[in-house]
Amino acid sequence: MKLPVGITTLHLSRKSAYLLAFAVALVGAGGYSYVQQGQAVDDAVAVEATVDSAQVERIDSRRSIDYEPEIEYTYEYQGETYTSEQVFPGPTIRTYSDRSEAQSVVRSYEPGTTVQAYVRPSAPSNAFLIRERTPWPTRALAVGSVLLGLVVLAGLGEKRPGRHELRPEREVRSPPSQTWVERNDERLRRLSKWVLLVCFVAFWLSMVGLAFGILSLAEGSARSVEADLLGPVGLPLLAAAAFWIGMILSLCLYGVQSFSRYRRLRRRLPEPRPPSPFRHPSRLVTILGTDGDELPEYGRRVRVTGWAFLIAIGMTAVLVQLLYTAS
Repeated sequence: MKLPVGITTLHLSRKSAYLLAFAVALVGAGGYSYVQQGQAVDDAVAVEATVDSAQVERIDSRRSIDYEPEIEYTYEYQGETYTSEQVFPGPTIRTYSDRSEAQSVVRSYEPGTTVQAYVRPSAPSNAFLIRERTPWPTRALAVGSVLLGLVVLAGLGEKRPGRHELRPEREVRSPPSQTWVERNDERLRRLSKWVLLVCFVAFWLSMVGLAFGILSLAEGSARSVEADLLGPVGLPLLAAAAFWIGMILSLCLYGVQSFSRYRRLRRRLPEPRPPSPFRHPSRLVTILGTDGDELPEYGRRVRVTGWAFLIAIGMTAVLVQLLYTAS
């Protein structure tokens, strides 16, 4: 499939076309919700509302179980009486993966009490209770933008990068001296894989210990669990964080070792050498999305190296997000 874009053309497979449509939909929905929430937060005026009911609704899906705070309340605005169930501004509904978080929202709105709600003069029937943005629009914009960028880069890139044949090693002049990574290539490869395996297993054992620690403290009650850093919840949590960081470091170590092998393979490319995929994102994205069985040794090395660093970056982003949320 060819899609004209300005002075160039995107070459898209069927899978890429579906991803492009999904990315555009995410960006559009996220942008629309972000604007709507912003207008609601900026333009809203406070009114008194009476809580009619408040409960936590369980939402079952194939992949997960989420919880939504359902609060129904009645309010008056300019002589008219309205009923609303909207908790946050904007068209999207905020759900929680942890039931206790949804319960903490509902706990502030006991039936029969008078609370403060917010109304937009342009849409008086769509009041809301909590005057803050939900994280969904920003996340949708971020994920959609990343997907859109990857699809565009893949569509603009060379159609068959990484499929270059290598010259025999005897025809390549070796550098006068080897780097420390090259001298310890096999040792670093084994070390990185061994550390990654150990940290992966230990991380999930820590998560099992964390689950048992929460259950032992909660004792089947609905009350929130206060975690002591040296207690049955804090220690497994710290251990899980440490092993998560260990996996990131082992992936980075493997990436450095693999990049060193890539450089040695690149010396064997026939002249004129093609541009390096690590300096041309469109080529790298195309190689990352190609099945390893379809690539020769050079392309497979680029693919493995790129995925190692990409996964490490993704895991680092998850850790930063969790630390930011916890703070």
